[in-house]
Parts: sequence; C-alpha cells; structure tokens
Amino acid sequence: MLQGFEAYADKVHAELTADAFLNCFKPLDRFVEQEAEWIVPGWMPAEQITLLAADGGIGKTSIWIDLLSSLSSGRPCMLDPPDMERSPMPVAFCTTEDSVAKKLKRKLREAGANEANIITMDAAGDKDGVLRGFKFGSQKMEQFVRHFRPKVCVFDPVQGFIPPDINMGSRNAMRDCMARLIPLGEEVGTAFLVICHTNKRKGASGRDRIADSADLWDISRSVWMAGYTEDQGIRYLSNEKNNYFSLQETRLFRIGDSGRIQVTGTSYKRDREFMADYAANTSKPKREECKDWIVNKLSDCGQMNICDLDKAAAEAGYSASTLRRAKNELTATGMVKVENGGFGDTKVWRIYLASPFD
Repeated sequence: MLQGFEAYADKVHAELTADAFLNCFKPLDRFVEQEAEWIVPGWMPAEQITLLAADGGIGKTSIWIDLLSSLSSGRPCMLDPPDMERSPMPVAFCTTEDSVAKKLKRKLREAGANEANIITMDAAGDKDGVLRGFKFGSQKMEQFVRHFRPKVCVFDPVQGFIPPDINMGSRNAMRDCMARLIPLGEEVGTAFLVICHTNKRKGASGRDRIADSADLWDISRSVWMAGYTEDQGIRYLSNEKNNYFSLQETRLFRIGDSGRIQVTGTSYKRDREFMADYAANTSKPKREECKDWIVNKLSDCGQMNICDLDKAAAEAGYSASTLRRAKNELTATGMVKVENGGFGDTKVWRIYLASPFD
C-alpha cells in the first residue's frame, strides 16, 4: 500500500515538474524569507519599480541625473543619509525626450557622473528602426536588461515605452504592461525608476495626480512626487508611497544656475499639503497677490524708483492695470508712500513702505 502511494506521489511530482505553469506554484515553507534591500535607503528599493511624478518644469530630469551621477561615481545622492558611503555601480537611462549628445551627456558630466558606468540608448544611431520595438514587456527590453544588468534603469517618460496597443487609461492595462519588470528586476538585480507627468486636476494630490494611469501608482513599490513650495525657487520631493518602509521626510531643494540639485532642508509636509497651499495662494485675487509682492519687494529693496518697480512687476507677471490698482490701494491705506524728487529732466518718483511714525 505504501509503495503504491509513493509511486503515485512520484508521478504527481513528475507531472508538476514537467508542467511549466504548475511548476510556478509551491508550498509556502519552500519560500525563503528576505529583507528588502535598498538602492537609496528608505527611498528606492532594489530590484523593484519606483515612480517619480511631477508637472513639467519642476526638475524631474535634474533629480534622476543627480541620482545616476552619484550612483555611477560612488558618491551620496540628494536622498542619502549624511553618513552614506557608496561604491560605483553600473546604471542606465532610456529617454525619448531629451537629446543625449546635445543635453544629457553634458548635464551628467557636470554633475560628476562616471560616464563609463552609464549605458543609454543611441536613438540617433538607430538607422534600421530596431528601437521601435523597445517597449515594456518586449523581448528587446528583457534582452537589454539581462545583457547590461544595470543596478538602476531610468525610463523617461513612461509614455515613450508603452506598446502602441496599450490604452493607458484602461484599468489594469498599465499593470499588465509593466508587470514583467518586477520578476525581471528581482532575477537580474535591477531597480527601475519610471518618470511620468502629473495632471492639472484641481484639488488632486497623491495618487489622483498621476497622469493617464493610476495603475502606475499601484505597481510601484515607492512613489516620489515633486513640485514647488511657497518659497521662491524652492521645490519639494515627497515620498508618497513606500511598501517596504515608513514614508521618508520630504526633501526641499533648489536647482542652481548650473542645473545642479542643491538640498536646502527637509519637511514633514506631503504633496497634499503643498498642493493645498498652492490652491490657496492661486485663489487670491491677482490684485491682492500683487499687493503682497510690492510689500515684499519694498521690504527687501527699501526705497525704489517707481519705473524700476513697474519693470520688476512686469517681469514677475503682473499686468500694468493690476499693478496700478495694487499701488493705489496700498497708497490709500497708508501702507506705502510715493514722493518725487529732483527737478525738470532729473525729476523721479519714488515709492517706499510707510514708517509707523509717518
């Protein structure tokens, strides 16, 4: 009887082994528990998908350039803890927007990248059109990842690598399209950073701001969102989703004249709070906003020639009629004073904040 059972068990095992589909299933006790590993501690898990979303012009490219230049050369990046030590690692990026030769090579070099450790696609040299089939889920993309085995690969933007028959707005379409990246990354040891735009929907934040497909949020293990703060020139990078760790503190940064990232601090605010601040500010009448701008400008500069103030206001985006009404209201309430000096051709009008003793 026992021999008959063993023979049956051996037959079942043989059938399971021979069937590629059934062989994908096994008892839980045959799985080995593993701790999450990180490319960037707390921010980018190794071998998984991370999503970076922001409006155009926020600096998505500058963010991933800072990341790849640091990883390729073995330096800490903008998201690393202060005591982080790194070794150089191979990385890759694939883009359908910016020219590698005319823009990205220079930006990466100026950011201190080890160019020998960075692989990218030569779209300009593709005379036969073989890169047209380089899409998520394709054999060509799998061949690329398996051959070069980068530790991080950036896809910018996501739309450039979606197969033409995929509707990004169809529920679960993007999840199915990109699902192959996860087992591929775990097998080869590659983490993927996918770049996408955000939508302009009023009142939206977090998951609702992902353009075209919220499935991108669902399939990603970590999600970063970037935008502007209320402070002039200061931007934020917020960790909005994190499957393997607690959400990280938001990084505040500016982009210098050279295009390099300069971290200025941290914040506990998330995308929702920053978007609420933006909505509150933009809901003010333009005239009220202009009045605030005049007061801040005069606080910084002191007394100004009115023509200089008018020029600066135009450069800041305020119309002549809005500026005129704002100055008139500030003058009427006594917050600012206007006076003239000089004679004839040398006569000028000056504006300044009124003293509490005036």
